Amino acid sequence: MTKIGLPLEGVRVIEYANFVAAPICGRLLADWGAEVIKIEPTFGDTMRFVGIQWCFPTDEKENPMFEIENSGKKGIVIDTGTKEGVEVIYKLLDDADIFLTNTRQKALDRSGLNYEEVKKRAPHIIYAHLLGYGENGPAKDNPAFDYTAYFARGGVSMSLMEKGGSPCNPVAGLGDHYAGISLAAGVLAALRKKEETGKGERVTVSLFHTAVFGMGIMVSAAHYGYRMPITRKNPPNPINTTFKCADDRWLQVAFMQYDKWFPNFCNTVIERPDLIGSKYSTMKSAVNYVEEFVEILEKEFIKRPIDEWCARLQAAGIPYEKLATTDEVLVDEQCWANDCLIKHTFESGNEGVVFNTPVMFTENKRGEYVRAPKFGEHTKEVLESAGVSGAEFEELKEKGIIK
Repeated sequence: MTKIGLPLEGVRVIEYANFVAAPICGRLLADWGAEVIKIEPTFGDTMRFVGIQWCFPTDEKENPMFEIENSGKKGIVIDTGTKEGVEVIYKLLDDADIFLTNTRQKALDRSGLNYEEVKKRAPHIIYAHLLGYGENGPAKDNPAFDYTAYFARGGVSMSLMEKGGSPCNPVAGLGDHYAGISLAAGVLAALRKKEETGKGERVTVSLFHTAVFGMGIMVSAAHYGYRMPITRKNPPNPINTTFKCADDRWLQVAFMQYDKWFPNFCNTVIERPDLIGSKYSTMKSAVNYVEEFVEILEKEFIKRPIDEWCARLQAAGIPYEKLATTDEVLVDEQCWANDCLIKHTFESGNEGVVFNTPVMFTENKRGEYVRAPKFGEHTKEVLESAGVSGAEFEELKEKGIIK
């Protein structure tokens, strides 16, 4: 299952994690060539069951939600609530490079799988821990999901809502994916240092910090008085917002070089040369008349359908995009031209679409897509390779410690 020729070929990861944020880190590492061994509890990763909320099938032969977070891994089942189960994990760590987890600290302390213990028994291990709120502070032991730690407390949800409206319902997994790719980057830095020293490291990323980092410009702006949420009628500059078109579609314009682009925008896009030289023609002046100018522009954009506006903006070289639905992303030729999405036939015989992780390599291209493991599929294979004898395996199985 190792991806031959990829950058992390020969690296072994023990993933003791569930849900999204840490498992997507594991998937990234697997895509980059690492052997990732996913440990599930005896009742299974919750991701095997929750997809029904988003219309996914959740049976053994077709489980896209589990698939998209866990493809390319080997799967084993261990009861980590037992001393014998924890000892099995330590056997696996003997020949591993990375231990990846999003288990809460108190549970790790109880099981003896916290960093301090792992460092004593396996000092070569890079210990990658995906946290909710960070290592310190009053919320450090709180349960966390991206809905709460990332979107809510991190300020993301309030930044996405229209001022005076209600908060949006966040996109499940969005914050998890950003935290996961951040943790993967940290792991690679630690792996590079380990090559020099032979010593492990602890790498942590939290959902909360990921949100604050992503919101960093706006959080810093708050210090100087800029407040969110805002309304689309009062954006940072009057052309840098969304506009409704004649066919009820919405258009986003990114008007970042205001003074430079303004004359061409007026002449060739909206055909209002009378606005050139007006109080709206420079950024310094326009920020004092934002809502007033947005109202003028709304009356222009509502005159034509979105495709006509796209053609005009494209010809003018001004950045824009239609506000796409997920259905439209699913068939976007840009996705398929760049391998953002993959068609995958499940064992049910149904064809589905799964996403590709976003880091691509030119010289060391990925191999074929490898499906996610079935529940406990590789337990025997992995434990045998770790030196667990046949008799030990049967004893662990008889006690229900492995499946």
